[in-house]
Amino acid sequence: MAVADEFDGFLVDLDGVVWVGREPVPGSAEALRALIESGKEIVFVTNNPGRPPATYAERLREAGVPVADDRIVTAGVATARLAAEVVGAGATAFAIGAPAFHETVAAAGLRLREGEDGRGADAVLVSGHRGFDYEELLTATLALQAGARLFATSHDPTLPMPGGAWPGTGSILAAVETASGARAEIGGKPERHLFDQARALIGDAERVAMVGDRVSSDIEGGRRAGLATILVLSGASSRQEAAAADPPPDLVLDDLAALLA
Repeated sequence: MAVADEFDGFLVDLDGVVWVGREPVPGSAEALRALIESGKEIVFVTNNPGRPPATYAERLREAGVPVADDRIVTAGVATARLAAEVVGAGATAFAIGAPAFHETVAAAGLRLREGEDGRGADAVLVSGHRGFDYEELLTATLALQAGARLFATSHDPTLPMPGGAWPGTGSILAAVETASGARAEIGGKPERHLFDQARALIGDAERVAMVGDRVSSDIEGGRRAGLATILVLSGASSRQEAAAADPPPDLVLDDLAALLA
């Protein structure tokens, strides 16, 4: 019996599981297509807030995976919703992140403040992006010192990329937390906000597993959410890290295609 036969549904990470950077993990798209065709319920969950859900869905469809836009849950969306719930819709926010993350924050009902105006924001929201600079760090620090609440999409220190890991949201967040003394509320993995949103989309599935490549976020978060956990070795974490985890993942597989073995 294939591993996949033990489950009705899956929450599947993207970076390090389906692709690494722009490179697809061999066999991943074919495996996903086979799972969907066999009736498995799948929701894709990612701590990468750099693109809106529709962009990730389109990329999956281009790879041959039939998926609707609403089957993608990103840490950007989860974090923006969390911040709006905590500080209130209509409150002001200073966002550190890619343009798509700024749009997501605004769509959640928060009013964006840009540049030095962000020093008076009610909330600071952090996600990884290549343009992070000292001015953003300064504005965030002053806003937090003045009483703003701090939110972030994840603590992930790196992002799997071909040729080596790149700095992730956690690296930028560490600078903000160090400078301000504040500690962030996390909207993405391993906290439950993202998992609960994703799990609700496949409420009819009884046996659901989280499939991810990072022990500290995917596996730990899946465990906290009450899901079975499957680590794939195509991304951030190694078999040794899986063995050292307490508790370890329920299953460790080479890659996504191994679900069908």
